[in-house]
Amino acid sequence: MKYEFPPSMWRMGTGAGKGSAFSVRLSVIAITAVLYAVGKWITGYIQTPWGVGELLVGIFLPALMAVVCETVPVAIGAGLGTFIGDFGVPSTSPALSLVAGVPANFFAFLLFGWFVKKYKSWPSFVAATVAFVTFGNLVAATLVYFFAFRLIGVHLASSAILGLTVFWNTTSIPAIIIAVPILIRAISPLYGRSRILQYRPEWSSTLVFRQTVLALVCAMAFVAFGAAIFFLAPSSGVVSEPGVFYFVLAAVLVVVFGPIANLLAGPRGMAKTAAT
Repeated sequence: MKYEFPPSMWRMGTGAGKGSAFSVRLSVIAITAVLYAVGKWITGYIQTPWGVGELLVGIFLPALMAVVCETVPVAIGAGLGTFIGDFGVPSTSPALSLVAGVPANFFAFLLFGWFVKKYKSWPSFVAATVAFVTFGNLVAATLVYFFAFRLIGVHLASSAILGLTVFWNTTSIPAIIIAVPILIRAISPLYGRSRILQYRPEWSSTLVFRQTVLALVCAMAFVAFGAAIFFLAPSSGVVSEPGVFYFVLAAVLVVVFGPIANLLAGPRGMAKTAAT
């Protein structure tokens, strides 16, 4: 099934089918927002070394939604969820979230969701995770740099843009690559029963050499980007004993699981687009 954004996605029609489709999209927005907010609250008390922002382990929840649900509602839900989730977090504020986290999450998951539906293989999922999560983290870090002092009184050096990007990559990309396939298998009995589950990834349940190599290349891109920041921008703030440890741990997880974690999602024969 070829995926494309319906031009009338948000139009309310007179027929029951159109109204029902609209309610499904609203449900996707709400579920994504709630899941992401809860995921952020669980780790929100763990601050970054720069005193602003928090761990992004919970990002695997909107990533799962972006794989199995319509893209635009998930992107909206991710932006809303990060805004709600930043209430009560000591190292940020709703205002900072509004100018940094909301646009970064919206555009990152808009691109991520579009890519994984257009290119349905496991290497494409790994590539989308590395590329678009990094893009979103870079956007968020840049906006945090420009607005952090004005909104929460934290002054950042420009090198913190790269440091925050690597830190967020370290805590988010391994979580997505490992957790999403496991959750795909867990929710598989719901296909055909829930209208919000409209897409299913076509990931091979065996290790195909070409796909495994491509996934490994994408995983190495994650390692290369982080390593480049460590060696070329030592003032970014990530070059510390804890920073090196967590990056090495994340690099090992991504390199090991990146090529093979698709096996956790279940048989390829089950990977059919759900009927809407």
